[in-house]
Amino acid sequence: MKLTDFLISRQHGLSKNILVDGESIFFNDIKTTLEIKDWKRVDVQIFRDFVSKYTFPKNEEFSKKDRDGIRNNIPEPQILIQKAVDGQTDNSPLIAMYLYQKSQLTGDSLLHIRSINKFEQMWLPYFINFNPTKRDNPKVQKKDFYEYCVSTDINLQYTNSDSPEINNARLRVLSFAFNSYVLLMYAFDKNNLTQEDLLTLANNLKSST
Repeated sequence: MKLTDFLISRQHGLSKNILVDGESIFFNDIKTTLEIKDWKRVDVQIFRDFVSKYTFPKNEEFSKKDRDGIRNNIPEPQILIQKAVDGQTDNSPLIAMYLYQKSQLTGDSLLHIRSINKFEQMWLPYFINFNPTKRDNPKVQKKDFYEYCVSTDINLQYTNSDSPEINNARLRVLSFAFNSYVLLMYAFDKNNLTQEDLLTLANNLKSST
């Protein structure tokens, strides 16, 4: 599958039944509420602005048309939240969320949530300067009505088109299994989001039934 086609396919199968009320996000298709508390929902324009300036890794396989196709078809987060650090929002952690019908990610296969997480990581070298030295095998955490896993730290460097400055950042991929749905979270930070805070957020998913 061509990468642009892959990205276009990711724009389908997304839940259309998500509501936000103050510090609560309601994922009605999976009857689940996420309390974000120390986080706040922010406008997806932050994501658009970042992608518009982001310098993608050089890849000889891609023409300029290919690169533009990638930039223009990256699925926008359904929910984007940000955590203030020391009262500041500049360079503070961001988490992008997508709730998919599982079949959109796996087809007819029976991929386990760990395999889905590893599959998400497999595509990352096309988008970030990331060359894993070993294959990540995230540990699955089992909860009352779902299970999830978190990738190891994915450290990267990147630049933007309007500045030659090299930025250091970290990405972690979280995947959650809810029967016929999969919730994906991509946590992006400048090494200022502890694993404890990230897992606290993950464990704030509660049944709304």
